[in-house]
Amino acid sequence: MASRTFHFPGFSVEQGDIRVDLNMDRFSRQFQRAQYELDGNVMNSMVPFMPHVNGTFIQTTRAASAALQGAGKVYAAYGPFGRYLYEGKVMVDAQTGKGPRKIPMGPGGDYILRFRKGAKLKKTDRPLDYTRTHNPNVTDHWFDAAKKKDGRKWIEAVKRTAGGG
Repeated sequence: MASRTFHFPGFSVEQGDIRVDLNMDRFSRQFQRAQYELDGNVMNSMVPFMPHVNGTFIQTTRAASAALQGAGKVYAAYGPFGRYLYEGKVMVDAQTGKGPRKIPMGPGGDYILRFRKGAKLKKTDRPLDYTRTHNPNVTDHWFDAAKKKDGRKWIEAVKRTAGGG
């Protein structure tokens, strides 16, 4: 008897007189839920290590990550200043050698930093001085700090949700 194979969303193998049908939908849903949960846990774990002056940077990063939650992608730092803050080094315009300008945001004394439009940035050896008022554990490369602190918890939660222990 000739063997035949059929492919469809479940999984089927037919060979001789033996036929096996496996429906993997349940596992797909579990894996998707586990990925969604992992993405959220990673973002939540990073927040205590992220720079926080008025909360805008964290809110923007959280919103961008929420839009991708479940896709296996999390923004560690979003927006035009994300890379600057994440690297933890003072950056300058590669062409002019100048740092960003302070632009006042309002009467509260808040300001934003802006480079000239189209500036290519390069790191210096000088570390950024983060404000520690809201997040005393702020550090550069906060994903790594969050992973070191909560990585085991992330794995346990994924295993639990995905059905692996």
